[in-house]
Amino acid sequence: MAHYSRQYDLFLGSTQSFCHLCGDLRHLVDTHIVTRGDEVYLRKFCPGCGESMAKISSDLDYYKKCEAYLKRPDLPEKALTQVLRGCPYDCGVCPQHQNHPCLALFDITDECNMECNICYHAAAPGLGNHKSMEQIGQMLSTLLSVESEPDLIQVTGGEPTTHPQIIEILRTLKTSPARHLMLNTNGIRIAEDEAFVKELKALGGGFEVYLQFDSLERSTLEDIRGEDMRQTRRRALEMLERYSISTTLVCVVKKGFNDHEIPAVIDYSRTLRCVRGVVFQPVQEAGRIEAEGDFRITLSEIRERIIGDTGNPFTAEDMIPLPCDPHKIAVGYAAKKMEQGYARLYPVTGSLPKEMITEQRGTITFEQDREFVKSVIETVSLDTAMGEAIISDKIKQKLFCCWPGFLTPKDMGYEHVYRIVIMEFSDIFNFDATNIKRECNFIITPDRAIPFSTHNMGIKFSQ
Repeated sequence: MAHYSRQYDLFLGSTQSFCHLCGDLRHLVDTHIVTRGDEVYLRKFCPGCGESMAKISSDLDYYKKCEAYLKRPDLPEKALTQVLRGCPYDCGVCPQHQNHPCLALFDITDECNMECNICYHAAAPGLGNHKSMEQIGQMLSTLLSVESEPDLIQVTGGEPTTHPQIIEILRTLKTSPARHLMLNTNGIRIAEDEAFVKELKALGGGFEVYLQFDSLERSTLEDIRGEDMRQTRRRALEMLERYSISTTLVCVVKKGFNDHEIPAVIDYSRTLRCVRGVVFQPVQEAGRIEAEGDFRITLSEIRERIIGDTGNPFTAEDMIPLPCDPHKIAVGYAAKKMEQGYARLYPVTGSLPKEMITEQRGTITFEQDREFVKSVIETVSLDTAMGEAIISDKIKQKLFCCWPGFLTPKDMGYEHVYRIVIMEFSDIFNFDATNIKRECNFIITPDRAIPFSTHNMGIKFSQ
């Protein structure tokens, strides 16, 4: 007689992954997506290691919501590699990939002025390898062949501010067809070199600093970054505030170390006019990882800490899946008004019908799509205390400036916009061969556009 058990796993679907026990990246293993209570797991079947489990969500209802938010793909304009072995071995980008580069990362150096205990790049002092301007030009040509009007370019490394031609690189990319430019940095040079900050300011609108900001506590920073960075972060933010440079705080989250600080980081971000929000990134097991024990955290666990925090106004309805890559990115947008040195936030994403987001057509210039702007403003009820500045046409256009398809105006402002983003990357534990085809963050090389996760995992590509 068949055995029935209420405690047994509920089967949701099947995919392929890698075995995190043996770490073999040469072969995919059959994998089931299952639930145990409210948690979702990948159950993997490795011929050598047997069965293993990897948690991918702590919230079954939210996992199902992610499935409901999946939109039709915005495909790359051109494939640069062929399908030979199948995903993920043909990355570059191959014809099977289901997303264009929403975020194109230009890795310009291996050099860094820190040696963090957690670094997907494994950067360190003395590694050098600064990319030449000729290589930067080739990278830009590769990107434009895949995406002729890129949404966003982020300059990264290593620590990109160590590159001797960093300003020239930023100026070159600023004049490209890309709508928005970011500098990913640990903030050391910004804190110490005011002349450099002035040059960043001169780049004008559509430029933003993506500032490493993991903790407010000394012990946590010493664990994650190897040193106490609190004073450096403070001085960097003072500079960015002084010169009104749009800034996003980026917090790498390590379970048991700084996940309890998520509400405090959000609260601190609200004291700064220049800060447009916070991005939380669960630790990705790639590059240099000096950590032991259960330090992995899922997107859904971070989301629970955000919506469970009574100190901020973001609710479960406000933190929603990003339609292009719903299982890996969650977002919440708010209108922002500074009052006596602290930001009052008015979340807006929870007021939008799902169909308005998931059925939105592909890449558009947001400020030109007047009908869509009109429908958003009619849907979202903004508190009258926001004043006339928040009701102006330009602010209406900027409320969703980084939403897929709702692209950044060239004269982008930041004072009245705030966002919280949770961005989870794939590694050998949570890799899902179905979901990886939706990744929209790409490392750009002189001849390829490679999904960020597969690049960092060290997979050997077939061509």
